Amino acid sequence: MAQINLLPWRDEVKEQRKKNFIVVCIFSALLAGILLFLTWMYFDHQLSDQQRANQLITDTNTELDKQLKSLEGLKDKRTAIIERMKLIQNLQQQRPITVHLIDDLVRVVPNNVYLTKFSRTGDSFAIEGRAESPNAVADMMRMMEASPWYRNVFMSSFLANTPSNNNTPSSVIPRIEEKYGTFIVTANLDAAAQQVEKTGAQSEKIGGHQ
Repeated sequence: MAQINLLPWRDEVKEQRKKNFIVVCIFSALLAGILLFLTWMYFDHQLSDQQRANQLITDTNTELDKQLKSLEGLKDKRTAIIERMKLIQNLQQQRPITVHLIDDLVRVVPNNVYLTKFSRTGDSFAIEGRAESPNAVADMMRMMEASPWYRNVFMSSFLANTPSNNNTPSSVIPRIEEKYGTFIVTANLDAAAQQVEKTGAQSEKIGGHQ
């Protein structure tokens, strides 16, 4: 005998399909929400990392700027120290020139020559003294020419000593140089020494303005 289902089965199927659709929609929404949350977490983490990297770069740049400013200050100090050292060296080169001139002059004066005056006008010198003979002065002049400090050495005059006719006895024994003739020798400062002196003088002016 055939069985006939008289219940509203179509409605039940429709209702079941509706429930399944609702479940699928809820599941899809939950899945989409989870995916959206995970995506947000990922990009938020990436953004946080990028912000930390940007902050690190900013901090590093700030520190580098400080170091560069410090280096610039050190560079300025180094430049100032070098300029002062050059100034001191030039002054040290300039100041001993007179000392070198006198010291060298003492070395070139023979035993039979006595100096009485040494004067300087600019780069020219005048040397006065007494000498046993013009030959002794000539020896001194040759040694002065060989010196690195003197140039254009010239004997402008030599006046021989005339014996005195005074025969009056005296208890004072005359000095031997009083019998020598008098001379005047002129000379110029060597060009290299002039350059050293001028450089030192210019450096001293620059240092004074600073």
